[in-house]
Amino acid sequence: MRAATEGLILDNRATILKLLSASLWALLASAILVESDVYRYVTLALVAFVAIYHRRELTQVSQDWLALLCYGWAIYATIRFSLGLVLYDEKGASEWLYIFPVFFPAIGAALYLTRNHLYLACLILLTAGLIGLMATLDVTQALGGVRNPPLFHKNPIHAGVGSGMLFLSAVFLLSYATETGRLSTRWKWPTLALCSATALLSLLAMLGAQSKGVWLALACTVGFSGLLCLALIPGRWRVIALSGLTVAAVIVTISASSVVTQVAGSTITAIERLTSAVVSTDLSDAMQKAIEDPETPGAMRERLMIWSNALELFHTAPFFGRGNLWLQDWYKTTYADVGYTLLHNGFLEIVVRHGLFGLAFLATFMVAALQRLLAARQQGLIATSTLAYMLTITVFFLGTIATNSNNRLAIGESFFILAGGAVFAVTLLLRQSTASQSGASE
Repeated sequence: MRAATEGLILDNRATILKLLSASLWALLASAILVESDVYRYVTLALVAFVAIYHRRELTQVSQDWLALLCYGWAIYATIRFSLGLVLYDEKGASEWLYIFPVFFPAIGAALYLTRNHLYLACLILLTAGLIGLMATLDVTQALGGVRNPPLFHKNPIHAGVGSGMLFLSAVFLLSYATETGRLSTRWKWPTLALCSATALLSLLAMLGAQSKGVWLALACTVGFSGLLCLALIPGRWRVIALSGLTVAAVIVTISASSVVTQVAGSTITAIERLTSAVVSTDLSDAMQKAIEDPETPGAMRERLMIWSNALELFHTAPFFGRGNLWLQDWYKTTYADVGYTLLHNGFLEIVVRHGLFGLAFLATFMVAALQRLLAARQQGLIATSTLAYMLTITVFFLGTIATNSNNRLAIGESFFILAGGAVFAVTLLLRQSTASQSGASE
């Protein structure tokens, strides 16, 4: 009797810990639903959890060269920020987010340790997302061409990005559940209904947010998904997946075409003129002509002015950027009176501060991440759908930062923390696999 009671207590404790762990991961990703700073506190809590209770895993992952690169970058960014603050009394704007790579290895260790709880975390997040969409989305307005930003964000563009990430999460969670056999359980129909409803409403939400940059990013992501089907899915399933993707893309295109034309028609025309001008002249002259053209839409003109200013700053310090001082120099640029210091392009946000050196760090991390993800999938350590999700959502997010500074927002910061952490979780999986193979061979 006593043994049974103790077993029940242990089971209850394990269930509570699983719910707590899953809830924390859902909160860390919740910036796609609610624009808040909750993810920062969760990040610090998870880092403290690993540092206090799981030092062995943290030590293991910290010895990896990519982790050392993240630590080195964080030290560099901290020193540069401090020098700008102390020597020039300039704190810049959102400079501290470039120190975030210091958290990647610890978050990776936390993901690795609680990996069995992540499916539940995804279900919690999608459930919250579905409830949020049902509470905020007016389907009639979205289909009627009236701007109707969903969820709980401070800007329609942010809402569009969040809806896109929620859409991809729903699609690939359903794919993961199918691949791993979870749809063969009694939770088949609830899971199917949750993922399908969330995906559908998320698409409508992206339409209602009326963010042209998000629409373009989604179109590129759909094309990339087709390439992934060719590369990752074997045999007849490849044909089925490509056919389903094509049919879905056609249906969405036809359904949304009138709204897209109404919202983005003049911008598309202006982009065509700009592209033609770039072919016959250089980029700077083409941008200046587009800015002066009275037919260029106001929002596009403002972006071109901001990007022109950013390119001016980049050319003054192409290799290592301007650090904190970029903000002082901004007011000396050609279109300094544009009224914005948010560059509306995540890549330009990097180069004006850290130049090509900053892009080199990002590229190095991404190449290493891709190699490790492919290795883990080849060894059967992660599901094909998991690999496809990580690649696809990264392509989508990088597409959105081409037209907006989403990396300076809660949604971008939490994405990079989770994505960076996932790379180190996979690193630990690969180490575990190598150690097991070595032990078996002995």
